[in-house]
Amino acid sequence: MAPTRTEIPVPPALGPEPLRIHHPEGAFVPTPASRIALEAIAAHAGRFRGRGLDWGSGSGLLAIAAARLAGVEEVLGLELDPRGVAAAQENARANGIGGKVRFVESDSYDPVHADGRQALAGFRSSTDFMIANPPSSSPVDDGFGMRRVVVRGAVRYLKPGGLLLLSVSAQYGEGRVAGLLRESPGFRHDGVAASTDLVPFDMGRADLKRDVQTYAREEELGGLPYAFRNPRSPGTHVTAVEAWEHFQATGESPLSRWQSHLLVWRP
Repeated sequence: MAPTRTEIPVPPALGPEPLRIHHPEGAFVPTPASRIALEAIAAHAGRFRGRGLDWGSGSGLLAIAAARLAGVEEVLGLELDPRGVAAAQENARANGIGGKVRFVESDSYDPVHADGRQALAGFRSSTDFMIANPPSSSPVDDGFGMRRVVVRGAVRYLKPGGLLLLSVSAQYGEGRVAGLLRESPGFRHDGVAASTDLVPFDMGRADLKRDVQTYAREEELGGLPYAFRNPRSPGTHVTAVEAWEHFQATGESPLSRWQSHLLVWRP
């Protein structure tokens, strides 16, 4: 797969020009989850001010979008793939906000190099907002593990009243979001910032197909049920096991919503 360049239209709150994003070879182009996160940043633009962190910044799309906001002073992106870090820096320059954004190679909250560790240390207890659009952690756990890592680590960086914009698509179910808050006391759920309508959870994507298999296995082991919708009866919830069985029988993807949630840190 060759490197690609994508022009991404943005809501007016993020400026009149599209974002121009270069993706290194093998990287995902913007997904529905990242696009709904863009909408969430725009819809709540007035709440994104000061200093921010972007956990798992990829090619820099969300960090660059946030840095376009007049109230944002600087954003530090944390990205494990060094190709993503290089592409994100190039993208920041190409979009005219290179002075407001920096990207460092980091395994979650653990930067690889000394300068990255120093940069991240400067955000401890002084971060006004965080953005995180993590992938599913399957097949390691129930698919929700990376979101738990994000929230647990965020307490070291957010100042009181700080905002965390976290991608949590609807099929995870309300139980997992409630559990996330119980495990990290001090966070308050402040609603869904942006959401798609019901859309197919595209089983033509190998990663999403694998996720449904992981979810079904988690249910079979006694874990919390997932909350897909039946493609033939959208008002009806189905578990991951039911969604997988229906897909095997019909080839139809289950339905879900791509969503971004707002969490506020109030220790």
